Amino acid sequence: MSSLRKFIVLLFFIAFLPISILAQGEFSDNRETTKYNVNQFGLKVNSDGFGAVYTFAQRVKYRLRRNYEVEYDYLKNLKEVKMINTNAETYGCDMKKFVFGKVNSVHLLRVGYGYNWMLFDKRDKGSVSIHLQTNVGFTFAFEKPMYYIMIDSAEMINSHAYYYKSHHRFEDYYSSQVFDLVTRSPYSKGMSEIKLCPGNYVKIDVSFDFSRDAMRVSSFELGTIFDLYYRPLTIMYKQPHSFMWSLYIAYQFGKKYNPTLNRDYRRSLRKSAD
Repeated sequence: MSSLRKFIVLLFFIAFLPISILAQGEFSDNRETTKYNVNQFGLKVNSDGFGAVYTFAQRVKYRLRRNYEVEYDYLKNLKEVKMINTNAETYGCDMKKFVFGKVNSVHLLRVGYGYNWMLFDKRDKGSVSIHLQTNVGFTFAFEKPMYYIMIDSAEMINSHAYYYKSHHRFEDYYSSQVFDLVTRSPYSKGMSEIKLCPGNYVKIDVSFDFSRDAMRVSSFELGTIFDLYYRPLTIMYKQPHSFMWSLYIAYQFGKKYNPTLNRDYRRSLRKSAD
């Protein structure tokens, strides 16, 4: 089953989890304040990787919130296939899995701004509020070069074969310098060669908040992200991308609070101390 098919199956499985969860527990009588902020964290699985997100939201109107978000993603290519060189031990190396043809390990940092519209609110116990959200912002992709242990040459000494190995980029595999790719190099190799690939992104999603406490957030989020880079981003050999698109599903949790009440409470404590 391809990575995309696995993601779609996972998406449908998690999308129906709230139905079973809603059948348990009682609804809290806590009432949502008229004006509140939200600190919200989330874990996400993408069709091209996985990541985490933090969102700070401010309520503008009853059905409208203003969002500020910071998001991290580890990016993968759908064509990545792990393999093992069965001759690795013969060459004196451990048989470790590696992705044949991967030239860069890519990590993303997104910083954005957007709005959250409540389409349906919670009117009954056990009900779910549904939200539509859009965010736009900057994408900062970090390309860390991947290195591999490759055989440069070999010689026979006293009827024993001795292999000379060194670290190479994947493009050297197709040159005359090497004749076999054994395994991947330590991940720390290439850290000093990290390159920044900036861009912009647009994110659109729908979330389902099933928390029984009106002052807390517990939701599943289904969405899509569009990234446009200022220069081509490369993960696999000779496959640059200036535009990338992915689907994702996330679990979000957090807490709402009234910043005005908090300030008043702190002032009252200072006055009582005086």
